[in-house]
Amino acid sequence: MGDREPLTNRVVEAVESHLRDRVSTSTLRRAYRLGYLVLRPWWFVTRPHTLGVKAVVRCGEQILVVRHTYARRDQWDLPGGFLRPGEDAELALRRELGEELGIAPVEVMLIAVVASRADRKRERLFTYVADVADMAISPSEAEIAQAHWVAHDALPAGTNRFGRRMVARAYWELWQDAAERPGP
Repeated sequence: MGDREPLTNRVVEAVESHLRDRVSTSTLRRAYRLGYLVLRPWWFVTRPHTLGVKAVVRCGEQILVVRHTYARRDQWDLPGGFLRPGEDAELALRRELGEELGIAPVEVMLIAVVASRADRKRERLFTYVADVADMAISPSEAEIAQAHWVAHDALPAGTNRFGRRMVARAYWELWQDAAERPGP
C-alpha cells in the first residue's frame, strides 16, 4: 500500500466525521451497520489491501472482549481498528483503544503480524498485548455493543477463532525469550 489513502477510506472517514458531530449515537450505530453492509460487496469486488490493529487488552488475569455493533455481532472479538496511511501501528492501536473504549494502555507489546482475508479484504493485522492499570472502560455506544472483562482462561462461548488464538499467544509470550518475539 502506498502513502496515498484509498478512496474508500477517505470517503468512509469523511462520512463518519460528518455524522459523528451531527447525529445521535443510535443513528451513528445504524450508519456503521449500513456502511458495513455496503462495503462488504465492494470489498468482494475490489479486494483491497488494508492494515489493521487488534489488542488483547489485559488487566491482571482478566482480558477485555467486545461485540461490535456492525460486523459479526454474534461473536466476541478483540478490540481494534484500521491504520491510517503512514500511521504507526502502535499509535493506531492506542488511538483506537482510546476512541472505542476510553482506555490508555500503560504498556504494549507486539505479539503477531498475521494475514487475514476476513470480508474479502487482504488485510495485515498487527496484534498487540495491551496492559491497562484498571478495568475502567467507556465504550463507544456507536461502535461497541458490549464489552466485558473475562478470565483469560474462560473466554465466553462465541469468541471468534482469531481472538482465542491471540489470547493464547498473549499468555504464551510471557514464556518466550525476547529474541523469539515477532518484529515489526
